[in-house]
Amino acid sequence: MRKKKQHKQSRLTLLVTLIAICMLVLSACSGGKGSTTDKGTTGDGNGNSEGAVQTGNVKPVDDGKKWVIKFDPQGHLPRKPDAQNPAEKKALDELNKEYEALHPNVKIELVKVPNTQDRNAWLQARMMAKDAPDIFWLNFESTWDHYQKGWFYPVDEWMKDPTPYNDNKVWGDTFVAGILDSVRAPNGKLYDIPADGVGVAIFYNKKIFQDLNLEVPKTWKEFMDVQAKIKASGVTPFAFNMVNKGCCDASWSEALLHNQFLIGQIDQLDENKNNRVDPIEIAHATKSGLLPNNEILKQEVAMIKEWMQYWPKGYASKYDQTEMFTSGKAAMVYGSSGTFSAYRAMNLPFEWGAFNFPVVTKESAPLSTEKGAKILGPWGPGQWIIPGYLEKEDPDKLQIIKDYLMFLSKPESISKLAKEAQTEPNIIGATAPEGHEVFQEDLPIIVIQAYDVYMGRSFSDKFENALMLYLNDSISMDEYLKQIKQAYDVGADETIAAQEEQAK
Repeated sequence: MRKKKQHKQSRLTLLVTLIAICMLVLSACSGGKGSTTDKGTTGDGNGNSEGAVQTGNVKPVDDGKKWVIKFDPQGHLPRKPDAQNPAEKKALDELNKEYEALHPNVKIELVKVPNTQDRNAWLQARMMAKDAPDIFWLNFESTWDHYQKGWFYPVDEWMKDPTPYNDNKVWGDTFVAGILDSVRAPNGKLYDIPADGVGVAIFYNKKIFQDLNLEVPKTWKEFMDVQAKIKASGVTPFAFNMVNKGCCDASWSEALLHNQFLIGQIDQLDENKNNRVDPIEIAHATKSGLLPNNEILKQEVAMIKEWMQYWPKGYASKYDQTEMFTSGKAAMVYGSSGTFSAYRAMNLPFEWGAFNFPVVTKESAPLSTEKGAKILGPWGPGQWIIPGYLEKEDPDKLQIIKDYLMFLSKPESISKLAKEAQTEPNIIGATAPEGHEVFQEDLPIIVIQAYDVYMGRSFSDKFENALMLYLNDSISMDEYLKQIKQAYDVGADETIAAQEEQAK
């Protein structure tokens, strides 16, 4: 009886943890090219061992003025372990003490925004009253919804400055290639400093694979063949779920598939040549007739429909896909960076692992570029936003904020934070948490985002509704393509209108 109760409590803990993870990866799918770590680097990228305090040419500064920086660190907020969450967080406290020792005139004051608080409502009230934290957390997509209001300070010029905490390298050059561009607002400006992020992978039950003598699939065909054998054994191959609007399984799958048709062939779409396709570029391509590409959509949705036979019958309803995997009823399930710590806490009765989404070869889809892709985006707690009103209200404080964030984003600092939060550091030379090798695999980060963040919520809903109707045989392929085209047209108009409004 005690074991059953403990297992039930463990499942509840896992569910709470995974909900938090999903909130971090809502609207999954961003990127550029590059790897989170330089191969062989185990410290700060400057020959220093991990954890060593390295101040470079930074000297304690006290100009006679005392500064208090209020900081909402979201998931990096230090905490003591409790019954529901046994993980202790103390890295940020340690880093703040280190920074304050370097700068005795600066005090970092941490602010906690309750998890029950509606972030948008909270943000609206704080911006109206001009009393937001000096640094606060916000998913980058939310900055796209509000930047026109002047709520956020653009940090583009900061990225051109040398950082004294990383050998005076240009700050922007210390970020993984493509990450900064992935969070740029539709007006091309940078309002989010994405220091850490989240990866997405497929988690699998190694015992089921071993019992059936199966290898981890590398290609789409192998992926389908493996699932056919698992299904024949009486086990559900993949615990897929489509009930949550925008997140996560459908949008992750669409992004991972769609990018394999586009990677290496985006020259016509990539107007600013940042090796990714931004929302405004999608809008322009829609107006010019380059998007949507119906032939690509046909092959992509045909693959998703092929995959459907290996999902649970209730894939479109609310069910506990986590329980299905952890109980051994399903062989595979999607997961993100925090899934590692969640499953470890569960102490599952079987060995498990993770692998990246398989490569689509021309055998399965003739239009595929046969280049794999991975989701590794900036959705971690290290997304730092600065209130726009500070530029007029307290411009001198901006320099202190910049210096502090340069300190937090040096390789050893962000390595420490990422290890504790089980996220992926977006700084070159930083060290990823143990066991996260799957996210460091040499695959390009997706260059075009999933449907849920292409061009707004309206676009997302139209796209997902059309996909669901087609998969359920409620509409034909022609009707599906028609509805997708309508979603693109509406999304393009809204995106262009928002940019034009901002330019006024």
